Amino acid sequence: MNHSENNPPLLSIIIPTRNRYKYAISAIISILQIPEKNFELIIQDNSNSTNLKEYIYKNINDSRLKYHYYPTPLSFIDNFNEALEHASGKYCCIIGDDDGVNPEIFEATRWAEQNNIDAIKPTVSAHYLWPESDDIPSIDQKAKTKGNLTIYSISGKTLLPDPDKEMLKVVQRGGIGYNETEIPRLYHGIVKRECLMKVKNATGAFFGGLSPDIFIAIGVANFSKNIISIDYPLTISGVCKSSGSSQSVRGEHVGNLKDAPHFRNRGEYEWAEIVPAFYSVETIWADSMIHALNAINRNDLIEKFDLYFFSAHCLVSHFEYNNIILNNLYANFKIIQENTVLGTIRLIISFLLDISLRARRFIKKALFLIFFNVERFDDINNMVEATKKLSDYLKEKNIKLMNFIS
Repeated sequence: MNHSENNPPLLSIIIPTRNRYKYAISAIISILQIPEKNFELIIQDNSNSTNLKEYIYKNINDSRLKYHYYPTPLSFIDNFNEALEHASGKYCCIIGDDDGVNPEIFEATRWAEQNNIDAIKPTVSAHYLWPESDDIPSIDQKAKTKGNLTIYSISGKTLLPDPDKEMLKVVQRGGIGYNETEIPRLYHGIVKRECLMKVKNATGAFFGGLSPDIFIAIGVANFSKNIISIDYPLTISGVCKSSGSSQSVRGEHVGNLKDAPHFRNRGEYEWAEIVPAFYSVETIWADSMIHALNAINRNDLIEKFDLYFFSAHCLVSHFEYNNIILNNLYANFKIIQENTVLGTIRLIISFLLDISLRARRFIKKALFLIFFNVERFDDINNMVEATKKLSDYLKEKNIKLMNFIS
């Protein structure tokens, strides 16, 4: 199918990648094996080597693939911006280079176009743990760690969430647990390009801050109206040894702020004053959330940020940085004119609430594994095999996306 400015593809699947060509090749092959014609696969390669470029030019001849090599080192944010600039689809979806897609993603996108949906937020319920990742805990201890695909129970339940309310939930807790809300997202989600352009026009770029996924989630929520959430896997979340998820499990996502990889090639950057200045998943998310809210002029929502809960959560998770966390909190007391004694009491209450929520989350996960169906498939070597296994499983169980949304 020939695409043009007046006849754009239905969907752009976008993969920013850097120095992980083995995984990127598998993702590319798995997606291009899908017979669908009305899409484009955007590969934004910022690798130090030309290994991926050479492989593609020698082995792949497919007009759906749009490969772009940018040799100058870019920050996470800049590489994501560069990737999305190349996309022309009516809808867009970003995944990692160790991830994959369920071929039904195209049916979902057609349905979204026909029903004027701004964004689809699917459940990420298919997880693939790459081989050689034997130091990464699997979904549960019964599964092998040598290349396994785990599929959580699929209900197909659909919701029509209010994007403003979901954004408020994210903001109140400083981005903590944003993946547990129904906020629309571009990373492992589907978003209409018109909505993405509104974000860019308002902020100057598609992505900002330090974390591209939460920045764009805030932006999309602000400019979208009709969104749908569905408990159905339209993508496969891959975890390889060098992925952010595995690094977080190994404790590599905590440290001094200056050591955060998000600052590499980022240029001058002003850290949000309200966020404790140390490197962790939580603080990177909170800082990027604040930058997104500032960029779209939503200071009214910044005032909803529960600094007490956020500080308590950081204390429980990263007590080794208690001086930085507490100093930041008490410094902000002066800014918001909070009484020190009352503020300390609120912190203690939030501390107990955070522990309670962690316990409830642990119990919920344990009960889920006991009472709900979780399928595990071992000895899967790459994303090509993982994609086929997911499709075969859905077909065998007669689970179809269109049964839930048509």
